[in-house]
Amino acid sequence: MKRNFRLFWILAIGSLVIVSCGKKDEEEIVETGDTTEQVAFDDVEVEDYTVLKYNELEVLAYEDDTEAQVMLGRMLEYGTEEAKQDFTEAISWYQMASDSGNIDGTCALGYFYLTGTGVDKDLEKAAELFDMAIEGGCANANVGKARVLLAGLSEEDLKSVCNPPVSATEDESKIETEEEEETTEEDSELTDSELSETVDEIYNLIYKAQIDGDIDGSYYLGYAYENGIGVKGDFKKAFDYYSRAAKSESVDLADQYAKNKANTALGLLYLNGNGVEADSEKAIEYLKIASDNGYAKASYYLGQICENGLGVDKNYEQAMEYYLIAADLDYAPALNQVGYMYYNGYGVDVDFASAVYYQKLAALQGYAIAQVNLGFLYENGYGVERNLETALSYYEMAADSGYEGATEAVVRVKAQINEEM
Repeated sequence: MKRNFRLFWILAIGSLVIVSCGKKDEEEIVETGDTTEQVAFDDVEVEDYTVLKYNELEVLAYEDDTEAQVMLGRMLEYGTEEAKQDFTEAISWYQMASDSGNIDGTCALGYFYLTGTGVDKDLEKAAELFDMAIEGGCANANVGKARVLLAGLSEEDLKSVCNPPVSATEDESKIETEEEEETTEEDSELTDSELSETVDEIYNLIYKAQIDGDIDGSYYLGYAYENGIGVKGDFKKAFDYYSRAAKSESVDLADQYAKNKANTALGLLYLNGNGVEADSEKAIEYLKIASDNGYAKASYYLGQICENGLGVDKNYEQAMEYYLIAADLDYAPALNQVGYMYYNGYGVDVDFASAVYYQKLAALQGYAIAQVNLGFLYENGYGVERNLETALSYYEMAADSGYEGATEAVVRVKAQINEEM
């Protein structure tokens, strides 16, 4: 939507400025230096909302300009220099835009329900919103719908139908990546035929988004080829589609996020030699692009490279710096790793209290590894007073999420509690 503003300029050349002195019909003449200042807008077309400041967008948003409402939502969702990240406020603006028929606002809301960010996770609600946005012609909603379908599959479902390519390396130069998409923990209720149709639909939705020029569509098509979702896995094709996303010149905040994911994926392909010749320098180069752009996962992987000496000399101090960058963005694996570094004294002095602090921050996000680590700290009294009941509760949290080894810890601590009664 294009909006018109009336431009009202205060021109002072040598000079006079008129200001109100409190009475409706009285004015005061004030001398100033040479200046020209824009103080209000109207009757001028807004071709590019991205150049407007937060307060300017806010004025338009309260006048029911849905594009301004979506822009405010973007700024609050991702956080900018002008607007601190605030999911609740972002959802509010997206909802206002959606209620007025803006499909981008509707699509944005779908992602919050898909991920359970700022609202209770609700895949049915997310699917409903994405379907509405797709019907309205929103290309990115196809990606959202594909991710809803993917999130509804179990790990066993994916193992049975996905056809990922064989990794080039299985040695120490490879690092395990955090899962991009969560899957359901429930057993599958789909027949083999239904499962195959679902996976094909996931691929087709992503492909359509990419064909329509959606940056996220290019990224997820690369993801589909890397993991063999609905198509035979192919690292080279994954590299190609990730590269398309990474090269985008879009300044849209959502597209910037997709570019960060793509640069991170490219970095990992180079690190592991998948689809390209292994090259740690190029891996770090791509990861730094995303890290410098505020993408926590990239900073975390840079920490992993430095900590484990993957293609570079081990450097615990540098690793800690990268982990802290990601931890400041509340990325749970990084929070956990900072705690691990403090516990072991890698790059820092041993500090059990700090280890507990960071592990708790990660555990509060439901990160199972941190829950197990906290259980261990409470079980043994490192950095906290020994408390077997608290240790047991953390172990049980991890066990409930299916984390391997947590069940054994539950049995062990229960036996200790019984012995000490």
